[in-house]
Amino acid sequence: MVAFDPKTQLANIAVVADETARMTKVFRGWPESYWQRPTYCPDWRAADAVAHLVTGNDFYAQAVVLGLGGDPKLPWGVSDMAGFRAVRAAAVKELIDGGPEALIAGFAESAAKFQEALESLREEDLAKAARHPIGLFPIGCWIGMRLNELVIHDWDIRQPHETNAALSPTALPAMLTVLPEMQKRFLERRPTDGLAGVHVLRAGDTSWSFSVEETSVTYQSPAPGTFDTCLSADAESLILLSMGRSDAEAKKQSGALTLTGDTQKAQRLCETLFQAF
Repeated sequence: MVAFDPKTQLANIAVVADETARMTKVFRGWPESYWQRPTYCPDWRAADAVAHLVTGNDFYAQAVVLGLGGDPKLPWGVSDMAGFRAVRAAAVKELIDGGPEALIAGFAESAAKFQEALESLREEDLAKAARHPIGLFPIGCWIGMRLNELVIHDWDIRQPHETNAALSPTALPAMLTVLPEMQKRFLERRPTDGLAGVHVLRAGDTSWSFSVEETSVTYQSPAPGTFDTCLSADAESLILLSMGRSDAEAKKQSGALTLTGDTQKAQRLCETLFQAF
């Protein structure tokens, strides 16, 4: 079953297209020196980040098409994580060796293939599974996963070079709809000892919750009025915290993040959701 609103997931396909077009235009306008600039990600230059996005487009397109066909397996003919990493690393190297022209062309062409796969989707397709190296995920969630990669890596590229770098404002509302999907996945795959109960996340007027019981995580939106913990922040702070791009203690000190309810559980939830990149 898809836990999240399928109409919202389908609406985010247009946002993926818009962000891709915006980023393609930006890359085409870079002077050659920009491709060697450092990014937020350790050891990554801008060229590395763009090559990662290109191969991600190819991977996502193949995975979704295979899932739609009822054959959810890894792309590129590989059968395990080692093979996946090896093929992707070789493709990244080839793109970088090809220079800016190869990177820009690869980004545009691979994005077009993935967009074609996305635009073929119908509501009944969203619950079908596609295989990621870490497991099977409903195809509906892959839309948000891709939007998240585009927006976060766009920020990674700009962050060292812009004062108070912000997430793409045109994508931020859609990113907020994707965030619960990401957080639920984190809670399902990370230790949740000490987190039994109801936990509310609030970004302005938008709220949702997760009920944790042993290894079970249940999503609810809007959030209930009764809860064990509540984490409140503006949308951008909550996204950057969840993606490991911001420090929870610093956000608490500045007042951008507030914790209410059971203090010990709230702190444990922060440690679980807001893990450093």
